[in-house]
Amino acid sequence: MSFRFPLATVLRYREELEKREQRLLEQRREALALLQKELERLRQARRQLIAERTASLQSGLLGDDLHYGEFYQQLSERYEEEIQQKITVAHAEYSYQMNVFLTARQKREILEKVRDARKTYYVEQQTRREQQNIDEMFSSRISKK
Repeated sequence: MSFRFPLATVLRYREELEKREQRLLEQRREALALLQKELERLRQARRQLIAERTASLQSGLLGDDLHYGEFYQQLSERYEEEIQQKITVAHAEYSYQMNVFLTARQKREILEKVRDARKTYYVEQQTRREQQNIDEMFSSRISKK
């Protein structure tokens, strides 16, 4: 008789649940990374704009160009604040999903430990029964002689 774990379907369910939570965690991590990349791109563009404006101020600049540059810088700052807020939200979602994933992993690991303990016990019992059978066969052969 082979080993059968009565909670095998629950364990498979826990494994699938953990995989799903891990995929969601990866999606959250990727979203966070994209936002951080966008923020860095925006900051680089702002630095470049400031450098260009500084160079233009030294060479002479029309009032319209100065006004446009100021407007673009303010717009860029607001967009940067929006992205920073999105990063804060994405980071919170990532942290939450990490906790959900770790909980799912822990539940799966507990079931695996229970399964392993039961299998170890089963193998030990099976080995004892086999040894008893061998001992009984040996005793019966000795008693027949």
